[in-house]
Amino acid sequence: MKKRKIGIYFFIITFIYGLYHLFDSLSKVEGANPTNVYQKLSSKENINYLIIGDSIGRGSGATSKSSAWFTRLERHLHSEFEIKARRHSIVQSGATAFEGLYKLQQSEHLGKIDLTFIVFGENDRKYMDEKQFSYFYEGLIRKTKQLYPDTEIITITENPLDNEAFVQAISVISNHYGAKNVDMRKPFGQSGLPAQELTKDMVHPNDEGYKIYADTLIKKIRELAGSHAEIAELSAPIHENADIEIASIPHVTDISGSFIHKDGIWESSKAGDSLEYQFSGPYLGVNMIRSEKGGKMDVFIDDAYITSLSAWWPLTKERYQYIISGLDHGTHHVKFIVSDEKSVNNSTNDAVIQISSILSRSE
Repeated sequence: MKKRKIGIYFFIITFIYGLYHLFDSLSKVEGANPTNVYQKLSSKENINYLIIGDSIGRGSGATSKSSAWFTRLERHLHSEFEIKARRHSIVQSGATAFEGLYKLQQSEHLGKIDLTFIVFGENDRKYMDEKQFSYFYEGLIRKTKQLYPDTEIITITENPLDNEAFVQAISVISNHYGAKNVDMRKPFGQSGLPAQELTKDMVHPNDEGYKIYADTLIKKIRELAGSHAEIAELSAPIHENADIEIASIPHVTDISGSFIHKDGIWESSKAGDSLEYQFSGPYLGVNMIRSEKGGKMDVFIDDAYITSLSAWWPLTKERYQYIISGLDHGTHHVKFIVSDEKSVNNSTNDAVIQISSILSRSE
């Protein structure tokens, strides 16, 4: 009788022990194949991440790359999760969400991206209203998820952004897609330090300001990893036609004056010279070269003055400049006229306009 009981107990113990190892093995298999960035961090697996942004996105204002927010964050991730974070960047000083979207579309696919930071708003408010910004910001988030469906998205509200309508747009769109918004204005305010001590120029963070960026982001990531958070997803769009495809249109419909065409670029420095293009609404940008000898040009759409654009920049750079949105969906024509003025920053004897194409809706 005793031998029979011992045999039953042995069977039960063996059965339980086998179940334990079965569940333990399944758990290890699941942990060995993490599916999102937070699972990867918990499993100590290296990640790839992407920054799409403007000058703050690229760390302008820091004394060195090692002091920029992203390098500090990489050190935090290595220290806390024992992983390496490989950085990819689509950034440009002075950029808007429109430019970020076009650069993303034109960039080579980067493979699997686990985490994306989107850093826009401060420049956008200079060129567009909150409705126009909201349209391109949503388009950027949607394009990011379409290209990199497994990526988590963290949107950053920049420390100098004081336009509450833009702040609200970032928050609403982020929440709609499950992206995690981090408003850097809050930790800057909570630091108790004046902006002069946290920024280089009252806009771009200095080393101390970027330390706040990195510390705030690692705290947020730590919380999200600890709570096994779900990542952003491609929800139904907020705006109509939110899946934006920006096309480059090089064909000129009319030329006036002494514009010359070389290596795909139309160039002139003579006031009054003009180029015309035709496009279909509702938005327009221009692919232009900005440089230290850049001049200014006036923009007319359907014979109505729209704005003046400066081609000055401290370095020679191809730029994708936003002009307007909210036009009707019909056919329009745009005329660029070389101005007799030049930027106050231009200290050269030249005032050159260089255009390669306009940027509008893909047909």
